[in-house]
Amino acid sequence: MPIEVRLLGPVELRGEDGAVHPGPAKQRAVLAALALKANRPVALNRLTELLWAGQPPASAVANIRNHVAALRRTLGTRIVSRDGAYQLTLAPHELDAAEFRRLAESGHTALSLGEPARAEADLAAAMLLWRGPAGQGLPRGAALDVLLAGLEADRLRVLEDLTEARLRLGYAGELEPVLRDHLAAHPLRERAWAQLMLALYRSGDLGAALAAYRQAQSTLHTQLGIDPGSELADLHVAMLERAPRLDLPARQPAGRLRAAGVEVPRELPPEPVLPSGHAEALAAVLAAARPAPGARVPAAVVVHGPAGSGTTALVVRAGHRLAGAFPDGQIFAEARAGLAAADLLARVLRAVGVPAAEVPEHADERIGRYRSLLAARRVLIVVDGAVAADQIRPLIPTSHRSALLVTSRGPLPMPEDVPHVALRAPDRVDY
Repeated sequence: MPIEVRLLGPVELRGEDGAVHPGPAKQRAVLAALALKANRPVALNRLTELLWAGQPPASAVANIRNHVAALRRTLGTRIVSRDGAYQLTLAPHELDAAEFRRLAESGHTALSLGEPARAEADLAAAMLLWRGPAGQGLPRGAALDVLLAGLEADRLRVLEDLTEARLRLGYAGELEPVLRDHLAAHPLRERAWAQLMLALYRSGDLGAALAAYRQAQSTLHTQLGIDPGSELADLHVAMLERAPRLDLPARQPAGRLRAAGVEVPRELPPEPVLPSGHAEALAAVLAAARPAPGARVPAAVVVHGPAGSGTTALVVRAGHRLAGAFPDGQIFAEARAGLAAADLLARVLRAVGVPAAEVPEHADERIGRYRSLLAARRVLIVVDGAVAADQIRPLIPTSHRSALLVTSRGPLPMPEDVPHVALRAPDRVDY
């Protein structure tokens, strides 16, 4: 039975038939407490500590049992009783907080390995899962606040990791408003002050960068009675000296493969306006294109929806976000009615540098050549407008080095481990 629990914002619950109202505030708090400890038994006395501040009422345990009984109407056997405890069973993808932490860890690892493009894709997808403060609308003052505060602390770290990735990729001026908003809410984040200084410096505004340092210095001294730490102070000195290490990192030319000298396909259309309400769908597409290390699922996803729902805009936006993680090319192919898989394979093979005269004649040979080439490359393939599963099944990558994004008007009968993302026509667009 499909289940989805969302905690990164107002608490939401989805069951087999769609969204389900998760009940009054205390019942939502029970759901949040069990979800944050998913797949582990939570004793009744621990639940009372999480849900009530100070001395709980005499009816606390009875109230919890009533709330669990109500939640079971949607969750069914997902909630089990265990010797004075309850346990909620959830797969990682069924809880937005677990998916957020998976993407955050993957992005942080990529950043530490010097892969900012891959890090940016994962970290951006992680941030898109947030709809507001964690557990928004829940009663406050009990121990549950500590668990929710941990999620909020993770969000701040991921935002700063994402900013770090974007700084390494050459973003500068566009980061200033994001960082200023972040620091307005969290003025003691020295890492964010350093990032703001560097963004301003790389935008060519040394004066503003030095002014940001003075503002950080004043804020820390006023609120904590301390001076900036060594990282911030060293950055200030380096800016005064115009140290070369602060300059924008050199970007890899996008036009050609370094080793083969073959032109790299950059076929994505211009990045489009994304219809409103599609942030979660975008996050799902980004996550599907970069599965967790060791996951036994293909890096593929089908986005379907009626005309005007924004399927093409969504996958093109995702393609631009993912481009840096697939440096050997991004291919955009239209799968019109009647176009066979063999024709699409030939199209992709030519795009990755196989001369037309050397494209194998038989479909099975094209599949073999395609898989051999992708085994040694990182390529993103976008197929727009698929009308049949047979068109695209042979294009599903056999490893996570490459990824496949597909759009269609309706669901396609794909292998069970290829996810589908459904869209509906939006009311407006976000600019």
